[in-house]
Amino acid sequence: MQARVSFVVVSVVAASLLVGCKNEKETPASGAPEPPKSADPVKALDPELAEAVAAASANAKAAERPAAGTQEGGPPPNGIFPPGAADREAKVGAPPKITLGSEGAPPRQALSFVPKPGTRVAGTAVVELQQDPRQGGLPVELGVVFETQQPKGGGAGGAEATASAVPVVVRVTRAKVAIPGAPAEIERDVATLAGARITYELLPNGAGSGYAIDLGRRGDARLGDLLRSFADSIAVATIPFPDQPVGAGAYWMVASREGAFGLDLVTYRLVTVEQISPEGVTLRVDTKRYSAVPTLDLAGLPPEAPRTLLEFQSTGEGKVELASGAAFAKRSEQSALLAASLGAPGQARGMLELRTRSRISLGE
Repeated sequence: MQARVSFVVVSVVAASLLVGCKNEKETPASGAPEPPKSADPVKALDPELAEAVAAASANAKAAERPAAGTQEGGPPPNGIFPPGAADREAKVGAPPKITLGSEGAPPRQALSFVPKPGTRVAGTAVVELQQDPRQGGLPVELGVVFETQQPKGGGAGGAEATASAVPVVVRVTRAKVAIPGAPAEIERDVATLAGARITYELLPNGAGSGYAIDLGRRGDARLGDLLRSFADSIAVATIPFPDQPVGAGAYWMVASREGAFGLDLVTYRLVTVEQISPEGVTLRVDTKRYSAVPTLDLAGLPPEAPRTLLEFQSTGEGKVELASGAAFAKRSEQSALLAASLGAPGQARGMLELRTRSRISLGE
């Protein structure tokens, strides 16, 4: 039973690393996704995303990029930034950089979702991890409460509180397997997530930072990756907004130093306005991530597994619905893929793949 929970829910990394006794020059197994071979993996994913990424890069344009490993700025073709290059795109702890690509069609309006201390919203989330494309993951349903707290040093609201980063606490009130027929032991272990917390800070422009997880006193340590996946879903759905008014069709790029599963990654989010009205806005979010370091320091990798990254790919897509005046997204859904080719001289090459899916509904 213990191995079953570890395999399905938590230690998806160890189970997904397909390290075979093969020659280093051989290609990965057919069941693993082949890393992109194009000169620009972002362009292969989505031409519009490539255009926005290029615009967000201060030191590079698509037509002027040097060969892989030598370019000055911009996303690396193999998905791995050379030493020091990630800091030029997004420094650790720095606020997200917003680049507006288009203001969209009129009528336009300013997007301002100012967080107010003391806001409390309850809802549900369904999070699923899939470690093997040949079999489904285990969806887990969480009862959650999002609550904003008083900024440190702030008074009882007012201008000082509004201009400050507002602390947010997300509490898990219950947890269960979201499909019928799960063994009782798995149900009991998943239920220990009740009492877990996620904390972060929310800025007036919608940006979030400082995401941290706490499994609580009862939380099974093997469920840490599931909680991290939930925190990553919250981070992607927490959207910074441009200062300019925008209309339908507007899009902007958000570049930030935030990762998935605790990895050090540079994240680009292309945010597109699909619908907008005085009542709220519906956004499409396409995500592309690059490794800021040349190694994959992921909890759960077996000791014999190689850590050196050869190629890295992380993409995602989803939608976010926000109601005017709300501090949190009313609804969000997203799916994501993280794949990596690992190896080192004298070692067999391995392929890792993780897929995540999530849905969050608040205030319904």
